[in-house]
Amino acid sequence: MSDSATASDSPFIKGRNARLYGKSRDACPYSEGTSDYDAWMQAFDEAAVDDTAADGGTVDPQKEI
Repeated sequence: MSDSATASDSPFIKGRNARLYGKSRDACPYSEGTSDYDAWMQAFDEAAVDDTAADGGTVDPQKEI
Protein backbone atom coordinates (compact mmCIF):
# COMPACT_ATOMS: atom_id res chain seq x y z
CA MET A 1 0.00 0.00 0.00
CA SER A 2 1.13 3.55 -0.54
CA ASP A 3 1.74 6.20 2.09
CA SER A 4 -1.65 7.74 1.30
CA ALA A 5 -3.58 4.51 1.90
CA THR A 6 -6.39 4.54 4.43
CA ALA A 7 -7.86 1.76 6.56
CA SER A 8 -10.67 1.35 4.03
CA ASP A 9 -8.02 0.42 1.44
CA SER A 10 -6.95 -2.66 3.41
CA PRO A 11 -7.89 -6.11 2.10
CA PHE A 12 -9.42 -6.90 5.49
CA ILE A 13 -11.84 -3.96 5.38
CA LYS A 14 -12.62 -4.61 1.73
CA GLY A 15 -13.51 -8.23 2.54
CA ARG A 16 -15.76 -7.19 5.42
CA ASN A 17 -17.49 -4.59 3.28
CA ALA A 18 -17.98 -7.06 0.46
CA ARG A 19 -19.88 -9.38 2.81
CA LEU A 20 -21.93 -6.56 4.30
CA TYR A 21 -22.92 -5.38 0.81
CA GLY A 22 -24.04 -8.84 -0.26
CA LYS A 23 -21.15 -9.88 -2.50
CA SER A 24 -20.00 -13.49 -2.78
CA ARG A 25 -16.63 -15.03 -1.89
CA ASP A 26 -15.91 -15.11 -5.63
CA ALA A 27 -15.74 -11.31 -5.55
CA CYS A 28 -12.31 -11.42 -3.87
CA PRO A 29 -9.95 -9.47 -6.13
CA TYR A 30 -6.75 -10.98 -4.71
CA SER A 31 -4.84 -14.04 -5.89
CA GLU A 32 -5.25 -17.18 -3.81
CA GLY A 33 -2.19 -17.86 -1.67
CA THR A 34 -1.37 -14.20 -0.98
CA SER A 35 -1.64 -12.49 2.40
CA ASP A 36 -4.14 -10.02 0.90
CA TYR A 37 -6.35 -12.93 -0.20
CA ASP A 38 -6.15 -14.48 3.27
CA ALA A 39 -7.04 -11.18 4.98
CA TRP A 40 -9.96 -10.57 2.61
CA MET A 41 -11.35 -14.07 3.15
CA GLN A 42 -10.91 -13.88 6.93
CA ALA A 43 -12.82 -10.60 7.12
CA PHE A 44 -15.50 -11.88 4.76
CA ASP A 45 -16.07 -14.94 6.96
CA GLU A 46 -15.95 -12.97 10.22
CA ALA A 47 -18.57 -10.55 8.93
CA ALA A 48 -20.92 -13.52 8.51
CA VAL A 49 -20.40 -14.50 12.16
CA ASP A 50 -21.05 -10.91 13.25
CA ASP A 51 -24.31 -10.87 11.26
CA THR A 52 -25.68 -13.95 13.03
CA ALA A 53 -24.61 -12.72 16.46
CA ALA A 54 -26.32 -9.37 15.95
CA ASP A 55 -29.66 -10.99 15.12
CA GLY A 56 -29.74 -13.37 18.06
CA GLY A 57 -29.57 -11.03 21.03
CA THR A 58 -32.39 -8.56 20.56
CA VAL A 59 -35.32 -8.58 22.92
CA ASP A 60 -38.57 -6.72 22.40
CA PRO A 61 -39.53 -5.34 25.85
CA GLN A 62 -43.10 -4.83 24.66
CA LYS A 63 -43.63 -8.44 23.64
CA GLU A 64 -45.32 -10.75 26.15
CA ILE A 65 -43.50 -13.93 27.03
